Amino acid sequence: MWTRNFSTGARTLKPNRFLTCVLGTLLATPAWAGSDAAGVHWLAQEVEISRTLDALSAQAAYGFIVFRDVSVVDPIQGRSIAHRAVVVRDRKIAWTGDAKAAPDTDGAKIIDGRGLYLSPGLTDMHVHTVSLAEQVLRLAIGNTSVRDMDGFPWMLEMRRAVDGNALPAPTPYIAGTIIADQPLYGYVVVHSEAEARQTVRNEAACGYDFIKVHNMLAQPLFDAVADEARRAGLDLVGHIPHHISIDHAVHSAGMRTLEHLKGFIQDWDLQVSPEDYAKALSGAEVWLTPTFYVNNEGAREMAAQKLLALPEMGYVALRKRERWAAPPDQDWQHNLKNQPLFDTAQPLAMARLLPLHPHWLAGTDAAQYPLQVAGFALLDELGQMEHYGIARPDVIRAATTEPAAAMRRNDFGQIKTGLRADLVLLGSDPFKDLRAYRDNRGVVLRGHWFARPSLDQALAQLAAIEAEPDASFALSQTMAESVANAVEDLAKRHIALETSHVALAAAQLRNLHFAGEADRLDGLVSRLQAGPCRADTPD
Repeated sequence: MWTRNFSTGARTLKPNRFLTCVLGTLLATPAWAGSDAAGVHWLAQEVEISRTLDALSAQAAYGFIVFRDVSVVDPIQGRSIAHRAVVVRDRKIAWTGDAKAAPDTDGAKIIDGRGLYLSPGLTDMHVHTVSLAEQVLRLAIGNTSVRDMDGFPWMLEMRRAVDGNALPAPTPYIAGTIIADQPLYGYVVVHSEAEARQTVRNEAACGYDFIKVHNMLAQPLFDAVADEARRAGLDLVGHIPHHISIDHAVHSAGMRTLEHLKGFIQDWDLQVSPEDYAKALSGAEVWLTPTFYVNNEGAREMAAQKLLALPEMGYVALRKRERWAAPPDQDWQHNLKNQPLFDTAQPLAMARLLPLHPHWLAGTDAAQYPLQVAGFALLDELGQMEHYGIARPDVIRAATTEPAAAMRRNDFGQIKTGLRADLVLLGSDPFKDLRAYRDNRGVVLRGHWFARPSLDQALAQLAAIEAEPDASFALSQTMAESVANAVEDLAKRHIALETSHVALAAAQLRNLHFAGEADRLDGLVSRLQAGPCRADTPD
């Protein structure tokens, strides 16, 4: 994806798609930034999507909900247990057990579970949130928790909205802004051990949940980040940097999760590492997030057309779909030459890993790259994990119990008394076929029951919003004022929008002589980027 050369000591590398699997929430300039008012249109669409989410919340049942005579999906035992009852009180599971022994349910919303299966909600352990559209999609497929892997101040603000039930979105766990030693867009670039340590301290002060490193980080800086993260009590996650062994990353630096099979596959030549995997992983509490779904963005020609024809592509903004359907540019042609190497290395690495039975995590890298659809990405990832040889019970655990363990949480991931009520009601048993997760009859998110008809209605509204062409967007003084008013109202509820997009919309408004509205949007961006949470190189 990136074609500029980056100096890395004795080597000069030209990163390809695999090397730069995560570039922050956006590339430096969105492809639609050249349109006169496309950024403002994006903002207006976000406002409409927020109203769809508000309507969805208004329809949700909450307080006292009982699933009666349902089969409970138990990831720990690796089987579904029939004839159970599950009682939800407010945000938590209040009771679960034999359906015949259920407590008094007078006044409860009763959901008949006969012939149905109740699973813990799914967790996507590697996302990059950009749009409110992704929240609709995740909720619709039963994705109730996410780990955002490149954090920015606006995400911390959005977390407040989620925690306060102002936004029906998966519970977010947010890594700090990615730390690197090269100027990739949006990352915190560090040049010395002192800067590396200060960055970790800044991110800890901001309230991020983890510290994430990029693969372009020299070992002295990497070790400084790891040591400072340990002092701050935050887990280190992300990419194993170039020329650092898996053993060093896991045992010396204490990395908690390893993303994209980096380290197991060498970035510089896309060959499988000769390192002894068993020795490197032995005795360590470490989880692997392979993110097979990200391979979609390497698809072109017939394969890309097949992906673009999927029904879920209708939930992606038209401007994106049009860009994805275009012939690959020179940068992509360069990356496509490397794809066969990666396609060969990935199964070879998996063949060596599978006998070791490592802890797996389901993660998608959605939804910032071509041919990706948030939410549905996770369903695809589950199938890909099984395709690559991970046993079905382990796949289910990778999206339920293992994320909780990897993040040192004991409040979600199972259907168990006292845990957060994150559930998805299925039409069949996922232990028999993972496609069961594609037939969900409703979702419980932090105790709120979203029935299938209301979720489908929200999806239909999203499709209509995202189908609007930029060329049809008519910007007037009334529209500019309306958008600015709505974005400010969202901010009062802590529903922050992706700030680089908001800044782009402000710039376009200014160019089109709507200076007052531009100033208001710029003010919202500035307030979110003040203090230690700003995502830039330390002073």
